[in-house]
Amino acid sequence: MTDSTNIHLKKALRARLIAVASFVATVIILPFFIWFNHQHPVMRWISLAIWWAPLLFALPGMFKGKTYTYGWTGFIILLPFFYAFYFIIEPDKVVWSSILVVLSVLYFLASVSYVKQYALSQGIKTNAEAKRAKGIE
Repeated sequence: MTDSTNIHLKKALRARLIAVASFVATVIILPFFIWFNHQHPVMRWISLAIWWAPLLFALPGMFKGKTYTYGWTGFIILLPFFYAFYFIIEPDKVVWSSILVVLSVLYFLASVSYVKQYALSQGIKTNAEAKRAKGIE
């Protein structure tokens, strides 16, 4: 293992740690935020199903370190981002909305960094090299 590979692997692991921490924090905070935002019980459950449940599908792949999971969860993290951003203008919800927005953005940036640094640690620098490594091209 060369020094450059080792540096990229260290950066990848650091980014993965930040990504997992911010994602898990989002998964923990979001249901409480949803629960307290809706007075009607049916709306609570519908909101949980729409905004929170999709996040749970990513947890196994995240803990296994699958780069593919980190790639597609960049789209899924938009759900809590949009939900929290909608409530950010309400004075009594601005703090928790802001926290969720920041966690979502932090996750997105860390997950992109993890995927890139992991690829670099494997010697993959371009999309064409990645396709060749997977036997697609």
